[in-house]
Amino acid sequence: MAELSKPYEILEWRDGESRTFTIESWETGTLTINPRDGRPPKEIEVLRLHVPPSEKPTYPPYWDITSARLVSQLKSLLETHRGARRQVQVTAIGRPPQTHFSVTWLSESIR
Repeated sequence: MAELSKPYEILEWRDGESRTFTIESWETGTLTINPRDGRPPKEIEVLRLHVPPSEKPTYPPYWDITSARLVSQLKSLLETHRGARRQVQVTAIGRPPQTHFSVTWLSESIR
C-alpha cells in the first residue's frame, strides 16, 4: 500500500460527536505517525474520504480517517456499495485511543 499524498487532513473525534459525510470517492494508503505518548513513529493504514465542497469548504476536499476500527468499518461498507455516492453517519463512542464508532449507511443514494 502506497503512502498517501500530502496534505493530510486527519479527522479527530470527541466522545459523542456525530458527523455525516457524502462520500464521493475514497482511497486507502499509509501514513507515518508520531504517537503523542512518546512511542516511536509507526506506519498506519488511512482511509481518505473525498467529500463535496458544500460539506467541507476548506482545502483539501477530503478527510483522512486514521482509527483502525473506523477504517475497518467504513472500508467494509464502501467495498460492499462500491460506486455508490451515499451518505454515512458516524458517531464516536469514547475517547482516544479506545474510541469505538457507530456507523450508519444512510438509505437514500445521493445523485
